[in-house]
Amino acid sequence: MPESDRVDKRTLRYAGRRDELLAAVTEYVIANGVGELSMRPLAKAVGVSHASLLHHFGSKENLLAEVIEGMRGESIPAELLAESGADPIALLTAWWDARTAPETLPRFRVMLEIYVQALLDPAGHERFLEHFVGQWLAVLEHGLRGAGCPDAQVPQLATLILAQIRGLSMDLLATGDRPRVDRAFAFLVDDLDARVRGWKIA
Repeated sequence: MPESDRVDKRTLRYAGRRDELLAAVTEYVIANGVGELSMRPLAKAVGVSHASLLHHFGSKENLLAEVIEGMRGESIPAELLAESGADPIALLTAWWDARTAPETLPRFRVMLEIYVQALLDPAGHERFLEHFVGQWLAVLEHGLRGAGCPDAQVPQLATLILAQIRGLSMDLLATGDRPRVDRAFAFLVDDLDARVRGWKIA
């Protein structure tokens, strides 16, 4: 049989089931991190050919961007975009409790790993930075406006909240000192709550 007529069964494993392939890739990345991530070992681990993986994702950078996009609902408290007038303090607290739980924290570790890589090579991670930084800021700014924050303060405060959340998350991942980090998060939330109450009075 000519080489051109041979079919690699691994290429067909996820044919028409791209979402399942992305889910398998995501679980591999969560379990193994991104520091030494290589497309060929990844392809072997999820049971497809290297060519098939490239066909679906194009490059490692695009693959990682899609992994993060798939976890975006977990990463960003998207409820803050709702027009329901939901309490942003309660939403942010619920998000922190859920996303820093022991079973979900490894997923956040992956995003932070990719974030570090993006800092070293911004041009090669534009899509990721848009998701991990740009969309977070958009959500926070929307939530702050809905809570009554003066327009002139919105960008600065959104940036400050994002930086504090990222810093606390990295601290928790590095030290595992949950009581201390949770107390610091509560301090952040209390400060934000005081601001919100002040905006309502004004």
